[in-house]
Amino acid sequence: MKKLFITLALAMGVYTAQAWNWVYDQAALLLAFESMTPEAQSVMKQYLGENIRQQIQTFEQARKKGQLLDTADWRTVTLDMDLKAVVADDKNAIAQLENAVDVVKACASKSSEEVAFAIHKIIELTIEMHNVGNVYLEEFPYSKEDFEFQQSMGGYGAKEKFRPRKWKHFWSYGFSVFHSSWSAEMHVRDLKVCHGRYKEQYMAGTIRDWATDMGKLVKPLYAWADPTCRLSRQAHAEEEERFYAGVARAAYRIAALMNSATK
Repeated sequence: MKKLFITLALAMGVYTAQAWNWVYDQAALLLAFESMTPEAQSVMKQYLGENIRQQIQTFEQARKKGQLLDTADWRTVTLDMDLKAVVADDKNAIAQLENAVDVVKACASKSSEEVAFAIHKIIELTIEMHNVGNVYLEEFPYSKEDFEFQQSMGGYGAKEKFRPRKWKHFWSYGFSVFHSSWSAEMHVRDLKVCHGRYKEQYMAGTIRDWATDMGKLVKPLYAWADPTCRLSRQAHAEEEERFYAGVARAAYRIAALMNSATK
């Protein structure tokens, strides 16, 4: 069972995906599993194996080897001027997530490979849609681009030095050095302390509601962040909270989707 998703992905001829640093992936899945109902936990173990932590490790190893589905289109969320989700076709995270939930709900009539694939999509694409770099706002056209900006390399005031950095890469890996010695369990404890009180709020609503919520989270960012921006040391530290808010939302919403699909 542990190799099911990798085998299926290879059979489909799929390639690599991007997400957060693997420790954050682990933390999101561990917190999600902790927040699931017994029924949802049982289904997760049935189709992904007993060791949930190992599943995300296997997931990351497959990603590095180029063995996961290519979510270059799937992982994105586009919001219109009113922050409503634009779902014109199935090439976006929202449509794919809705489809995956339907598959798990109908698991009795599906093959084990289909259900395992759908559960992995729920995990990966919920994480992807809560990555700030994957949220596109029509109000800010450059949010759709992997633009190059200037990030601080250290120093203060006139002595602060900057280097070019790609926007999407920054939101996937830009905070991993802050707590490089932290384990996934340490991140889970931190997320629960900072965001646990919002658990029910995060889990409520639909996938499309969550897309709008992410739009509200990132809109203030794009009011100043564009290809000409300079991200200072202070701004970098302040944006860490926006990053963690996305991780927490993803964790609780993976649980919400699994709970809904298995009740």
